[in-house]
Amino acid sequence: MDENGRTDEIGVEQPQEPAGYSAVGEHVTGILEAAQESAGRIKEEARREASELERLATIEAERIKKELTEDARNLRAEAEEYARDMRLAVEAYATQHRRQAEEEARTIVSEAERQSTSMREAADQAVRQVEGDLRRRQEQLRAEVRMLEQRKRDAVERLQEIAALVQDVLPSRERDGSLVGDLKPKPERNVSGS
Repeated sequence: MDENGRTDEIGVEQPQEPAGYSAVGEHVTGILEAAQESAGRIKEEARREASELERLATIEAERIKKELTEDARNLRAEAEEYARDMRLAVEAYATQHRRQAEEEARTIVSEAERQSTSMREAADQAVRQVEGDLRRRQEQLRAEVRMLEQRKRDAVERLQEIAALVQDVLPSRERDGSLVGDLKPKPERNVSGS
C-alpha cells in the first residue's frame, strides 16, 4: 500500500487469465497508470522538497548575509578604531617631538643669552679697564707735564738769574735788548687741558 491507501498493482500478482492480447493490454495499461501515479507522486514530492530546499536556502542566505554584514560592521569599527588610535599616536608623537624641539630651542636661546651676557660683561670690564688705564695714563702724563713745566720754570728762573749776573758783569748795553728780556717766558697754552 502507498500513502493514500492504494494497493500497488505492480507488486501484486494477478491470477493468470487466458493468454491474450486484451489481458496484456490491460496489464500494460495498469502498469502505465501505476507508473503515471508514481511519477505524479515523485514529482509532487520533488516540488515539496525543492520548495523546502529553497526556503532553507533563503533562510541560510539571510543568515549568511546578516553574519557577513555584522562581520563587515565589526571590521569597519575595528578599522576606524585602529585609524583613531594611529591618529592619536601620531598626534602624541608630534606633540612630544614639538615639545622636545621647543625645549631644545629654549636651551639654545638660554645658552646664547648666557654667552651674550658673559661676552657683554667681559667687554664692559675690558672697556672699564681700558678707561681706567687711559685715566691713569692721562693723570700720569699731566703729572709729567706739570713736572716738566715746573722744571722749565725753574730752569728759566735760573737762566734769568744767570743772565742777570752775566748782565751785571758785562759792559752796559741797552737795557731793552738785555738777555733777561730775551729769556722771559712767552705766554703759553695750557697743555694739561685743565
